Amino acid sequence: MNFMLVLQQMLMLLLMMFIGYVMERKHLLGENANGILSKVVLNVTLPAQIITSFSVDGGALDNAALGRTFLFSAVVYAVYFAVAAVMVRLLKLPTEQRGTYQYMLIFGNVGFMGFPVITAIFGADKLVFAVIFNIVFNLLVFSVGLQMIAGAGQAAFDWRKLLNLPLLSSVLALVLFFLHIPLPQVVNSALLTLGNATTPLAMLILGCTIAAMPLKELFEEWRVYLFVGVKLLVLPLLIFVLLKPLLPADDVLGQILVVLSAMPVATNATMMSVEYGGDVKLVSQGIFFTTVLSVLTIPLLVMVL
Repeated sequence: MNFMLVLQQMLMLLLMMFIGYVMERKHLLGENANGILSKVVLNVTLPAQIITSFSVDGGALDNAALGRTFLFSAVVYAVYFAVAAVMVRLLKLPTEQRGTYQYMLIFGNVGFMGFPVITAIFGADKLVFAVIFNIVFNLLVFSVGLQMIAGAGQAAFDWRKLLNLPLLSSVLALVLFFLHIPLPQVVNSALLTLGNATTPLAMLILGCTIAAMPLKELFEEWRVYLFVGVKLLVLPLLIFVLLKPLLPADDVLGQILVVLSAMPVATNATMMSVEYGGDVKLVSQGIFFTTVLSVLTIPLLVMVL
């Protein structure tokens, strides 16, 4: 697999984050720009991206292959949850940080970064596997994940938060995908255009968030360093070992799931923390370190697959 092609993709995303950093430092954005941009992404561009994700050509996959992809995606997430539960105990995390660390480990940047990386490595015709994985991601992230990011301060889960646009969009995308219902061309084109803005906006938001933090605060939380090792190295290698006896060596599904497991922390953690009162500082640290270091770890992992 092409090391340089993957490296270029990672550097492009890093550059977007740097531009957001400079914009915030130079005060090119107004007050509360992060909050406004986060609302735009969560309520407009991300739902548009999710809805149109079904339009990727999956004609080469029959119903059995689709079901198999969903099954293995669910298995991979079950492993994520188990590893997150163990990590919380081993790191002896403060109660108020447990949900945030679990969220950061379980939910990677499988859409914003995963889609272009999978396309670059395996080709556009294999993107459908990442799309299905991303549907499982969205069903979990805007239900269980939302509760994690909101923090332990809530006495009980507010089920009304499940009625959010990204989750509803995921359900709609799932229905459209399985029933093969096409959107009108003009609607699909408009939503695709909006959805394409999600990745750059998410990286700009992350850059702005990091710029608003004193530099020394990025390095204060020592547990983040241990977390980064688990997220970028231990987790994908564990998925590789577990899937190896279950899938043939030349099965592209297994390779794609391993690469998606190596993605850095989901950038929507920043937007959700801003929107729902989560630990913005901690998620910014996690996203920053995993995104920067993944520029090297993902290409290296791809070389051994």
